Amino acid sequence: MNNLMIGLKRFFTNKNVVTVILVIVILVVLYFGYSGSIKQQTNPVSMPTAAKKINPKTKITSELIVYKQIASSMIDENAVRNTSLILNKYTNVNVTIPKGSLFYQEWLVDAENLPGNWIEELDYEAGELGYYMDVNVESTLGNNVLPNTYIDIYMKANDENGTVMFGKLMKNIKVLVLHDSNGNNVFGGTDNVELPSKIGFAVSQDMYILLKKAEYLNVHLILAPRGSTVPNEDYVVVTSATLRDYIDAQTITVEEDIITGEVENSTSETIQGTTPDSTQQVVE
Repeated sequence: MNNLMIGLKRFFTNKNVVTVILVIVILVVLYFGYSGSIKQQTNPVSMPTAAKKINPKTKITSELIVYKQIASSMIDENAVRNTSLILNKYTNVNVTIPKGSLFYQEWLVDAENLPGNWIEELDYEAGELGYYMDVNVESTLGNNVLPNTYIDIYMKANDENGTVMFGKLMKNIKVLVLHDSNGNNVFGGTDNVELPSKIGFAVSQDMYILLKKAEYLNVHLILAPRGSTVPNEDYVVVTSATLRDYIDAQTITVEEDIITGEVENSTSETIQGTTPDSTQQVVE
């Protein structure tokens, strides 16, 4: 027994033996630590994601949320994990959430904190839909398109033969608001307002769908003061009926939720009001 104890003592006091044991212990700890870390990172977590593409200024309802299993390593620390922090919020004015995306707190705002909340600040005819269009200084004619004035919308596109056609798509559209890139009213009298980034107006549902189809096709839409003449640069001038037929023909196979789904979102923004001086927009 004494010999055994002496042997063990010599064994553990041998520096080489101790070094080997320490190395083995460290390797075991690293192995299990690494394995645990890998398992934690690859372990799927149930997370709320967008059930479909969600446009700016859209109220988040349960129909727009679907849970998916996502690897922990793919989840950003700023992603929202609790549905209660998403429901009844609005996407910010400059945020579009792709289908399948996680939700992030900085993308969402309460209705009362929605910048440039044109749902509350605008008044237009019952049955119309609010349309929000990207603009810049050039397309607003040097920031000379003003609220409560009227515009015509011209369109430029290539036909099936590659010929550039040009014409007036719509006329007599009343401008309701212009917002900068932060959603602030450009003509609201606030400080630190930038150049126009969005223009808001209201149109009938048919005209709304037509504009959404044109947006999908990425054709060139040009704003002009009502009744003014826009240089056509020797393009082939066509009627609005021709332009509308072209848009409809090019979007026959477009999935319904890309076009009419937009109408459903905007219907919730329709405000019944009275604007005695408004002039109904028409297609020539």
